[in-house]
Amino acid sequence: MKTIKEPNFYIHGWRFLSIGLLVYFWSVGQSSISSFILILVLLVMASLRWRFSLPIWTVLLDMLVCLLLLPYTDIHAYGLALPIFELAVRGRWIFAIASMLLYLSFPYPASSTSLVIWVYVTAFFFGMFSCSMLKARHMYLAEADEQRKARAEQERIKLDLLEANHTAVQHAELMERYRISRQLHDHLGHDLTGALLALQAYEYAQDSEEGKQLLHDVKHRLERSTVSLREAVHNVTPTAYIGIERLEHIIRNFQPLDIGFQKSGDMLLISAHIWALLEACLKEALTNVARHSNATSVKINLQVTESIARLLIHDNGSAATRNHTGSGLRGLKMRARAMGGSLSINQEDGFMLVMVIPLEKGG
Repeated sequence: MKTIKEPNFYIHGWRFLSIGLLVYFWSVGQSSISSFILILVLLVMASLRWRFSLPIWTVLLDMLVCLLLLPYTDIHAYGLALPIFELAVRGRWIFAIASMLLYLSFPYPASSTSLVIWVYVTAFFFGMFSCSMLKARHMYLAEADEQRKARAEQERIKLDLLEANHTAVQHAELMERYRISRQLHDHLGHDLTGALLALQAYEYAQDSEEGKQLLHDVKHRLERSTVSLREAVHNVTPTAYIGIERLEHIIRNFQPLDIGFQKSGDMLLISAHIWALLEACLKEALTNVARHSNATSVKINLQVTESIARLLIHDNGSAATRNHTGSGLRGLKMRARAMGGSLSINQEDGFMLVMVIPLEKGG
């Protein structure tokens, strides 16, 4: 923000420097009351512009005061440099040039004409320079606002996507639970109930043939229940690695590094969308080690408590060969913050990456 304030700093500095020049001419010349009034009025106007954003028509007041005191003071010519500067700063360059030519048409002593021209030209060009700086400042602020809006929109979209992903995961879990419960109720439950009733009837069977038939029915129902239970378990068992098994699969198949993996805690507390983030963090860290590090070993530790999941990845590579400002790590930091967690990096002893994600209460 310091760069943004510099144009106004130089503009106000020029205004008060011009007032100081008038004070100097007043002190070395005739210290008349008219010159003092001119300096006082211009000083008040410069102070007001320093404190407030005055409209451009107020420049006419500076011109009017200088023209009214023209017959009574010799420093009015230098005071007219301020209106020229103000017009140039506001981008009214044509009016500034016209005013400069108009002022130069007034009769000045031959000894001071060149100095007056130099003061006017300097005021004009410094005003043009200040105007360009103000425009650049405005463009910079507009661009910064657009970038902030874009970042805020990206954060909002990511939060919406994470929330939608979380909702979809919860919905899928509920639907799967409902499907399993219906399957157990419609098939396994009915067969077991029928087998129980057949056994109870067997106790009161009078005929041996009837008893054999009941036992055969019980056997048939139990066999069918066993098959139904086996099919239900088979359908529930995932065909791909998920959760901690997915992380272990990635570690086992990542070559040629020597990777040590430790885990502790109840892995069932971690929900599916958190596993997705931990997997992305593990892949990004191992890929960076393979591409950008001279490390020979990596230690990975996954700790799960009732409130957080903490993934630590530490390699013995040289910190000088690593760059932790890549887009991959920046994206992981943003995703971790979106879940209320954090991603920290330490390069004091090798390269250590720590991701901490809070767990939801109740799983």
